[in-house]
Amino acid sequence: MKSSRAGPTCEPILPKWRLTAVLFIPILLCVACHRKNPALTQPVDQLYQTAMQKMQKKKYYAARSLFQTLQARIPQEDRELLPLVQIKLADAFYLSGGFLNLGEALSAYRNFLTYYPQRDEAAYAQYQVGMSLFGQVLARDRDQDLTYKAITEFEKVERLYPSSPYVAQAQSQIVKCREKLAAHNFVIGGFYYKRKNYLGAADRYRVILDKFPQFSRTEETLFLLGNCLVHTLNPDEARLYFVRLVQEYPNGKHAREAQARLKEIAKG
Repeated sequence: MKSSRAGPTCEPILPKWRLTAVLFIPILLCVACHRKNPALTQPVDQLYQTAMQKMQKKKYYAARSLFQTLQARIPQEDRELLPLVQIKLADAFYLSGGFLNLGEALSAYRNFLTYYPQRDEAAYAQYQVGMSLFGQVLARDRDQDLTYKAITEFEKVERLYPSSPYVAQAQSQIVKCREKLAAHNFVIGGFYYKRKNYLGAADRYRVILDKFPQFSRTEETLFLLGNCLVHTLNPDEARLYFVRLVQEYPNGKHAREAQARLKEIAKG
């Protein structure tokens, strides 16, 4: 007697044409993606030139995107194009400006120096480390820790690359950094002076004269320090600063007042 029960049947989960479509969809999407983003297929040397054209047109965000694509496509062992891409990526961040971009630039320049310390561009990268820090320096009445760090990085240019043309530029930036540090102390000294905290003000003015002799407001600093010492009953030391002011700035705006102070001290 034959059984009436039919055996199990295996029907295809998808018709063949649907299965084929499923397999080809990712390929089609990939092709479409590459058509929309030629940076994925364009030869790397051409893509580099395109990125450089963006830089020349000051389209730094677009240039950054292309340089980042290049970084991913170029083999890590490449010693010709990859270093150029890395330094230009750092430049693109730096030229974009703003604290976040300057922070990215700082990391990129340091990364370049880690991998390519002997390349011709290394002195420039070291100089730009200092510039990236200097660009983030806060106002003169705020903390100046970044200014000190920038000076340290600028000093490395001459120490590590003494024959580089960037040595002179680094030295110029050090002068600007020291001007900022002096101005920082001058502002704090002025804050104390206005509140008649003459001892606190005098300490700041001494720091300026001792550490920042090229400060653009040295004449005024000498005058204010002399006044502080008069107020704290230290006329002998005050006389030293008033005399120095008259000798170094005979035509300065505080010269006559300093001479008047000297006459008052002489009278006792």
